[in-house]
Amino acid sequence: MLLTELLAGWRIPPGAHVGPTEAGSNNHTFRVTADGRSWCLRISQNMDRAQVLAEHRLLARLRRAGLSFAVPTPEPRIDGGTVADSPGGPVTLCAWIPGVRPDLGSEPALERFGRAAAELSTALAAVAPTDAPFDWRGGPLEDVPDVTALARDLMAAGLDADRAKVLRAGLDRALAAWAGIAGRLPQQVVHADLAPSNVLVAPDTGEVTGILDFEVAGYWLRAIELTVALALTGSTRGPDWPRRAAALTRGGAWGARLTADELHALPDLIVVRAAGSTLWRSTRWRRGQSSLAEVAERLDTLAAVLRWRSGAGAALGDVVAGA
Repeated sequence: MLLTELLAGWRIPPGAHVGPTEAGSNNHTFRVTADGRSWCLRISQNMDRAQVLAEHRLLARLRRAGLSFAVPTPEPRIDGGTVADSPGGPVTLCAWIPGVRPDLGSEPALERFGRAAAELSTALAAVAPTDAPFDWRGGPLEDVPDVTALARDLMAAGLDADRAKVLRAGLDRALAAWAGIAGRLPQQVVHADLAPSNVLVAPDTGEVTGILDFEVAGYWLRAIELTVALALTGSTRGPDWPRRAAALTRGGAWGARLTADELHALPDLIVVRAAGSTLWRSTRWRRGQSSLAEVAERLDTLAAVLRWRSGAGAALGDVVAGA
């Protein structure tokens, strides 16, 4: 199905300009421009129609929550719905949210990021689990494949032996960590993917103008929101990671938001998240949706996380509490 045919269902004129967006490794996303307006068109590769509709219910709740930033607004189609079917997956069209990707090189920028994450977490706490695309209570390691077979397949495709060893070591460490966490921490609906690429800021002030991409939102651990924000902003990497982690958590007063058990679990949650991300990318690789290089990149990240956790990472809970 041609994009022009899909767009006609939203009354977008045939002469609209359509081009790929800068980011979006899990879906096909395009910027659509016509008559002085812009939209983002997304073809979902990881969600079915029911999950997309749940995402839209979640977004409707958030738009009524009085947030200081915007979230995607699905545009209604001619038939009154907000989802179109296509051979590539469910399709949605949302109004374009102004802003640029954040530069997180300074502590004030990290503080603003952490503050927006905390504001979103508060709003998501009121969302019913049925109004989220996923239920993650089993954790990202619930359906672990045959790791020996996965490593063999990856090596047959060209992955080196050292990275294959990281796969086994990382999953073993993550599974052991998850056994001590599962079912013991507060839960709520979470965004679960607060990467800088999913946040927009005003170019002049740096204030957050929008949070995007709720496709993996689901009912899970409340603390995973901070976990992911710390990991994906690079706030647990490098020799000055405690300073960066403190700035991000200080912005959202996360040390006061989380319980002592949540704070204690943060270093292990970083490991669990890195291992889960590696499995997610490996599964997409097996489906032909991701490259071997993307899997190798995740394995390199997992290796770095394991080194961090075995060294200074144990202090993360104290850093957050102190901030």
